[in-house]
Amino acid sequence: MEENKLYDLIILGGGPAGATAALYGARAGLSVVVIEQMALGGEICATDRLDNFPAFPDGINGAEFGMLLQKQLENLEVPIYFGRIEKAMLEEDIKSVQTSAGEFTGKTALIATGTEPNLLNIEGELSLRGRGVSYCATCDAAFFRGKTIAVVGGGDAALEETIFLTRFAEKIYLIHRRDKFRGCTWLQDKVLNIPSVEILWNTTVSEIKGENKVNGIKIKQDGKDRDLAIDGIFIYAGRKPNAAFLENLDINCDDRGFIITSSKMETSVPGVYAAGDIRKTFLRQVITAAADGAIAATAVVQKLFTY
Repeated sequence: MEENKLYDLIILGGGPAGATAALYGARAGLSVVVIEQMALGGEICATDRLDNFPAFPDGINGAEFGMLLQKQLENLEVPIYFGRIEKAMLEEDIKSVQTSAGEFTGKTALIATGTEPNLLNIEGELSLRGRGVSYCATCDAAFFRGKTIAVVGGGDAALEETIFLTRFAEKIYLIHRRDKFRGCTWLQDKVLNIPSVEILWNTTVSEIKGENKVNGIKIKQDGKDRDLAIDGIFIYAGRKPNAAFLENLDINCDDRGFIITSSKMETSVPGVYAAGDIRKTFLRQVITAAADGAIAATAVVQKLFTY
């Protein structure tokens, strides 16, 4: 790490939003640094195949997509550091971020750390993630064409995604721990009238089974254990922003903790921007995250280079 370097832009998160912001920022002449905890590409790296991003007619493996992002930033000589964000002090004119990879300072900062799904915390969930365990129907539905799958949840997201998944799956078990849905009435009515959807009320999933991919689940229905043979499971227990490091920052968020921004991705804190899934937004997809990143970096260029 270059000691005592003051960057124009510190980017927290190396997913599609952060990587695109780095790309646009570097090409515009900003000094940029990217800090990522896991791998470039973020959560998409756990997806077996990305099929809904332009210019990949045959799709692309999520990990490969992440490696291409990293290669593109390396070609632009953008420094990338892998480490955990420990503390972010972003309210002063000079932003400071302490990480397990060192301390970084900058004139502006972009928060692009994304979200994480609320887990069921059951056996097999993590080990089979990306191999039949999914949290995004839009991302992965096409892999289950003609298959039998399960959807877990009872809110709007679970109902909406169940409707979407009927375009692909032959049979869907909709598993809900209560005896009625929490989602809006019109979604409930639609789901209740789909022949290929079997609703399992008062049911929880206790285990996800499989070696290299999901082949079944163990459920508890009305207090009784039962096994179901399935090819995949979509879990909608909600999502939360990856924002624990912001707990001491006075930044405007919605009631779920997602950051509120302007159309230029500006937050309520001067010089701090947010992009991608961590912000309050209508759609959370790779392409929209990338667009957010491009807008945020361009806004930073305008802020720093406009005299």
